[in-house]
Amino acid sequence: MGIVITVSRQFGSGGRAIGKLVAEKLGIPFYNKEIIDMAAEKLGYAKEFVKANEQKMKVSSVFSLAAMTSGSGGSENFESKIFNMESKVIEEIASEGPCVIVGRCANYVLKKKAQCLNVFVHADMDARIDRIINVYKLHDDRKTVEKMIKDNDKKRARYYKYHTEQEWGDSNSYDISVSTSAFGIEAAADIVVEAYKKLAE
Repeated sequence: MGIVITVSRQFGSGGRAIGKLVAEKLGIPFYNKEIIDMAAEKLGYAKEFVKANEQKMKVSSVFSLAAMTSGSGGSENFESKIFNMESKVIEEIASEGPCVIVGRCANYVLKKKAQCLNVFVHADMDARIDRIINVYKLHDDRKTVEKMIKDNDKKRARYYKYHTEQEWGDSNSYDISVSTSAFGIEAAADIVVEAYKKLAE
């Protein structure tokens, strides 16, 4: 088992692009939406269903994941089933050797189960707005795009909090934090690569 790089990221910060570039530079596998496909196959769900439901929080946040899975009726909702299966997939992937995994609480899932370099990617709001407009070819005004970004960040924070009982973006959960508005995608990827090589020494 080698070092696994986990990438958490603010919406629009370029975290997925950095993860993919790091994987290419190191010559190791990259996993993002592939995890959805693998979990869907194991669950017998359609890929589109898993993608649509993996980060939905239909249950009040006053209930923890533990309460959901051990309480009344012993049945899990779809979101918990998807998270649990994605976690198993992440553990299986990590057991196969070095790789890059984006999102899905991978830093938490692999805690004490694999040697990880946990990365958080962030950027200032203007840079994130510019990136979203360019990547998604949007023609919306900047205020609308900013609201989209904030809504997605809130969704990721709720998802992370619900499944880990920890705060998304808290520096204590990551080894390094990289700003793409300060360094750009290429240089930020190089920073992660150098950190990986240092850890592997």
